[in-house]
Amino acid sequence: MRGWPLTEIERHDGIAAHEHRPGGWRIGRYPGPELADDGPALLAELAEETGAPALTGFVLDSDAVFVEGLSARAGHWRARLVREAAEAYCEDDDEDFDAEFPRPEAAARTAAAWAKEAGLAPDPSGLLEVFAVEGAAFAEELFFRLLCELGIRPED
Repeated sequence: MRGWPLTEIERHDGIAAHEHRPGGWRIGRYPGPELADDGPALLAELAEETGAPALTGFVLDSDAVFVEGLSARAGHWRARLVREAAEAYCEDDDEDFDAEFPRPEAAARTAAAWAKEAGLAPDPSGLLEVFAVEGAAFAEELFFRLLCELGIRPED
């Protein structure tokens, strides 16, 4: 989320930590399962309140990350980091995982479009690499790599 103090958004309660990145981007961390059930609603609220594209990542036991983005032109999109592990978490769901969550190539294209709309300079080959990783030791680290490949890099 860009250019908006996290403490001023409607759902700021529960943000355990936040950091600033160049370009006015803010990264907030919610502990616990808040994003599992309420991720799409939170994403829509963030985008509406800030008037900017928004992105969330829900980490499952450091094994996988469920990523969702929203922007005016790109709309709502979903993808998974460490796809094989994410699919294992969804085995009991009555949904077609492949139909619901794009393969790495499609996820990278959609994420790049979102980033460009957000005024960022994404690395398409880096995005593809991130979405294709299997067996990451800590999926949280992969999510922060995704942010970098999108163009949301830390201060040098």
